[in-house]
Amino acid sequence: MKKIVLVAVVVMMSLPSLGFASSREGKIQAGAGFGLALHSPIRFDLQLNGEYFLYEDISVGLNVDLLFRGSTNFGFTPFARYHFDIASLPELVPYVGGGLGVFVNTNGNGAMDITIPDFGFKYELIADRLFIGPDLSFHVVTNFSNTTWDFRFLFAVASYRF
Repeated sequence: MKKIVLVAVVVMMSLPSLGFASSREGKIQAGAGFGLALHSPIRFDLQLNGEYFLYEDISVGLNVDLLFRGSTNFGFTPFARYHFDIASLPELVPYVGGGLGVFVNTNGNGAMDITIPDFGFKYELIADRLFIGPDLSFHVVTNFSNTTWDFRFLFAVASYRF
């Protein structure tokens, strides 16, 4: 009986390497989302993003944010994320991450943007292809003479993995 259990465990552990389970490693995921930047004045946020999965659970990417109201802000933030797998609910993939980038606006001002933490989840609509979910992030924005904060809530981010 012990040999049968041992053989079953070895077979189950080798299934991902045999191609029966999907893997994120080496894949690219691109998406877009919309929401609000909540530090006064509240602004509309449109985000484009892309990420590359270095490993099954670790990705790196770039967020491009457009914040509208008053002057338009453009943000470019490289990031890293860790994705969690939930065995009982494989369609739901929570993540946490952070980034460091820059913001410039139409008034000619610029600032450094530190994103810690960035968290959310993606729900798989089409197996290993189409995902949707919210994204929340806390930002420290500084031009080294003035530092402020921003909290961004993207209501929906749709992503496609290829």
